Amino acid sequence: MKKLLTAAALALSAYAGAALAAPPADTTGTIKLYQRTNPSIVAVTEAGIKRFNARYPNVKVEVQWKPLGEWGEYISGFMNQVASGDVPDIYEVAIEGFSSVASRNLFLPLDEVIARDSSAKELLADIEPNLLKGMSDATGGKLYFFPTNWNNVVVFYNKDMFDAAGIAYPKKSWTWTEFLEAAQKLTKRDASGQVTQYGYFVPGYNFGIAPWFLTNDTDKLKSGWKESNIRDPKFKESMVFLNDLIHKHKIAPNFARGTGEPQFVAKQVAMISAGHWPVPLLLQNGLKNVGVTMMPYQRKDVTVFGVGGLGITKATKNPDLTWELVKELTGQVAQVQYAETKRSIPALRSIATTGEFAAFPDNSDLFYGSAKSALPIAAPPNFSQVEEIFMRHVELYLTNNVAIDKMIGDLDAELTRAMRRVQ
Repeated sequence: MKKLLTAAALALSAYAGAALAAPPADTTGTIKLYQRTNPSIVAVTEAGIKRFNARYPNVKVEVQWKPLGEWGEYISGFMNQVASGDVPDIYEVAIEGFSSVASRNLFLPLDEVIARDSSAKELLADIEPNLLKGMSDATGGKLYFFPTNWNNVVVFYNKDMFDAAGIAYPKKSWTWTEFLEAAQKLTKRDASGQVTQYGYFVPGYNFGIAPWFLTNDTDKLKSGWKESNIRDPKFKESMVFLNDLIHKHKIAPNFARGTGEPQFVAKQVAMISAGHWPVPLLLQNGLKNVGVTMMPYQRKDVTVFGVGGLGITKATKNPDLTWELVKELTGQVAQVQYAETKRSIPALRSIATTGEFAAFPDNSDLFYGSAKSALPIAAPPNFSQVEEIFMRHVELYLTNNVAIDKMIGDLDAELTRAMRRVQ
């Protein structure tokens, strides 16, 4: 690792003194790219590489496709590869991993590069400043990753099920109480009392659970993401509310890891919390009478966002050439393709707010409309560890295998120890 960092520092020094210019078309070389294997990312990346190779036919782009389960696993996989000395030129990750990798001094800060590149500045001017602030706040005020696409968590609802229950569609701003009343009316039981349709699916993933804290004006970590906030009474209130949805009100199925998309498509649940990613699946299955609304709130009408980006490692041997590939994978053409795949929200406002992208589901304008007020997902330098600790304890409580106060105490103790190591 020491040799790697020394080489990286030398590369950065050379890069900082060089004038920024697109390399000549006859440049030769190899660029290694570390990427997730989701359908949208694959489609946009492969098309971007094809355009890049039309400009640079003698440059080989090697892509390491990595499956994305939970973000912590993806980030840990990258860090393990770096520790072995195998460092790619470009790393694609979402905000969950920005601090984890940037805090290890492995990436080039892009602010200086962007300042000397008019096309990059034009792209950033078309992106909601709150998203960019969240990206740079996660890495100490510098931008290490150039934006690709993003997601926020909203509520998807089946309008046919609302019509059948005889209740009005949710407003864009609604409370926990109004949400619970709707979920209770949407839950159906047969003559024997067995549930045949649930009102809601409690999110079984970190990103989906986060809004239930933020809408109660709290979170798992205190501001700055350096200390546990588990003993905040509002954290406990949020957890009890979610547990009650499953075990007291019985309007949600048993807790399970996952997003609830299959259950929503199968019409087993009327509402789920998710980003833009269910849209292709809904359309493929002919589920078109669907609307979205903001997450219900208790104390604060807000939601969470995550944003993806491409970062250039200091190990790259040709930063200018690598920057040209980053721009190809994040620019206008790539953004249009993100819109076409519909799995995430394009970073550029001008594309994310077009009529075609916002045509489905109903109220899609709130996806980009909430970009100004949404809060970034808590992403400390030890994100992988925090996510694993948090989800393990939450799962124990939401499956009724531990009482709330013991869960609070155990989670706080373990999270406090973990956060001390990064303070």
